[in-house]
Amino acid sequence: MLTSPDGTRLWAESAGDASKPAIVFVHGLSCTALGWDRQFADAALQRSFHLVRYEMRGHGRSSKPLDEAGYASAKLAEDFKTVCDAFGVVKPFLVGWCVLGGSIAVDVVTAYGPAYLSGIVYVGGSILALHYHPACRHPLMTELFPVVTSADAHDMSAGAEAFVDSCVKHPLPFPVKLQWMGGFIMQPPAARYWSLKRAQDHTVWEATARAIPVLIVQGTEDQHCLYETMIGIARRIYDSVEVQLLEDVGHSPHFESAEKTNGFIADWVKRVVEGKVRSSSAA
Repeated sequence: MLTSPDGTRLWAESAGDASKPAIVFVHGLSCTALGWDRQFADAALQRSFHLVRYEMRGHGRSSKPLDEAGYASAKLAEDFKTVCDAFGVVKPFLVGWCVLGGSIAVDVVTAYGPAYLSGIVYVGGSILALHYHPACRHPLMTELFPVVTSADAHDMSAGAEAFVDSCVKHPLPFPVKLQWMGGFIMQPPAARYWSLKRAQDHTVWEATARAIPVLIVQGTEDQHCLYETMIGIARRIYDSVEVQLLEDVGHSPHFESAEKTNGFIADWVKRVVEGKVRSSSAA
């Protein structure tokens, strides 16, 4: 366990080769780092990269503040830096899943500048910044939001199952479904609410992040994100945006199509490191 500057405890681990380019995996809302198991079990990724994952405050094995102040943008950025510092990571690639994992890039860039990151991979309906959540949110998520954020015990069970079911195109194996529901249920409703509804200034990121290379790995059957809208916003903000669309895949490409997703990430990161990914402004 690590300790962030404000005393919040963070669960984190690393794998792979610490001498290789670092990739930090950030999970989605009401999930845990176990969602990245198929990346951490990939022998090719472990040989080629330093893999790091952690559980965000309010999630999993990490501490769970219950008030809005506990989810300030600067604190989430400090959490990310705490993890990087603990594992000796410099200029990592950030891989973010969902609304929460993807939007962490905004906090990091705002706090430490765009040069802190080597690149960003948005996996499965990452809506870039919380500011863009309303524009990118799938109608199903608007429908589920009152149940998902409810403090009522009956809603908690129904909300957990509906939320987890919506994360994939085809039904999860039952043990995996229970694992993902467990991550949802162990999170206090207040932590879930403030993780999503916290204040986040997107203006510094939007004004300065243009040169960061970006890869988007996206399922075409995503029920959390209007991905065409999201991709359009990404191309307006960043100069270099590569997109890999996966047919018959929902909100969780890293689980539903892990082999292809891992291959896309590995190939793209290697090309960025080798200087073979050029921004449109430099082309």
